[in-house]
Amino acid sequence: MDGMPVESPRKRQPRMDLEVRRVQVLDAALRLVTRDGYAAATMEAIAREAQLAKPRVYAAYPGRGPLLLALLERERQRTIDTLDTAMPAFAEDSDFATILTAAATNLLRAIAEHRQSALLLTASADDAPPEVREYAAGVREFARDNLRALIEWGRERQSGLTDLAPELLAVSLLAVGEQLIRLAVTEPEPYPLEELTEFITKAVGQLGQPNRAPKPR
Repeated sequence: MDGMPVESPRKRQPRMDLEVRRVQVLDAALRLVTRDGYAAATMEAIAREAQLAKPRVYAAYPGRGPLLLALLERERQRTIDTLDTAMPAFAEDSDFATILTAAATNLLRAIAEHRQSALLLTASADDAPPEVREYAAGVREFARDNLRALIEWGRERQSGLTDLAPELLAVSLLAVGEQLIRLAVTEPEPYPLEELTEFITKAVGQLGQPNRAPKPR
């Protein structure tokens, strides 16, 4: 009709690049998991958090399991990349305590730069999809195997380690390391990074020292 205002056609938003959308989806999932746990990270909740329509989320990842698995791998790789740049070059004449101290302290520093990654990697995966639980178990097994290999290497160079069972020592070091990571991420004020690294240096320095008989009175 003459005189009636004509509405301009609604501009369509440009389609988001798939890789950009995947980053947006993973970032939203990371916020949900670290804030509320795996159970909260449903496809619908991730879509709301990312402010995307649910079909867009499914276009990026076919389901919750593959999405969370991709998230775990991304955050693990971020931590590893940061750690790789911080680790000193390995020397054959290095001793066990030096290598373990460097690995542990540099890992804590790397984690301090990526706190959400650490929260995700240390979070309980009991309520996660099966493939995520399997992946988390694999990461832990990989870390334990590397610790055990370092211990076996150190036993040939440090007499005090020969009295300790390599498997039990690897499991114990892994448990302590995971707890130190949690403290660094969740309680940085009472447990500052400097205090944690100082503790590691002193504790590892005592590890593997030969037993000394008490002095006679």
